[in-house]
Amino acid sequence: MVLFLVPRERNIQGVNSYISMDSQAKFNSLADRLKTGDHKAGEAIFDHFFSQIYRFLLVRLGHRETAQDLAQDVFLKVVRNIDSFNSGTGDFTPWIWQIARNTLIDYFRQKKPQYLDDLEQHGEAIPDHRDGVHASAELREIMNIVDRLSPEEQELFQLHFVADLSYADLAAITGKTEANLRVAIHRLRQKIIKRHG
Repeated sequence: MVLFLVPRERNIQGVNSYISMDSQAKFNSLADRLKTGDHKAGEAIFDHFFSQIYRFLLVRLGHRETAQDLAQDVFLKVVRNIDSFNSGTGDFTPWIWQIARNTLIDYFRQKKPQYLDDLEQHGEAIPDHRDGVHASAELREIMNIVDRLSPEEQELFQLHFVADLSYADLAAITGKTEANLRVAIHRLRQKIIKRHG
């Protein structure tokens, strides 16, 4: 079940079909409307991005409640900082994903290290995002492989394969070129396939 490691279909221009230029214009327009206080525009943005951002955070954190809290924080930051978004100089999708990424980084910076033994001694459950009843053994094996990758490779895996971001959006978020990201993702895919057997 290596379904998500198969390259996604591309249109003729090579743009990820998930985020077309039309939808970028739509999100930029929604952001501009949100600036004027249009709550329906904010709801549309929330409805589109919340589940993707939540999944990204959940995979990184392994704890549902914390992922939900941070996802909500992302949207609070979007509303608070919407005036700093300029649709003339950039697209909304990379902007919101940069906020999500920075929120996660801030969370890890502020979080004091807790050791698993301490959690177990205090009777707290240690969440494991791979323990779902319906999770296949193969998916658990792939996630175990991903857990052993470098932090940069894990983030790239999660942004590309879990959050399904395009190369253009990844480039805007990470500051790397699309060509470098294509090579890095190809190598990452090959590494996972090789380790998976």
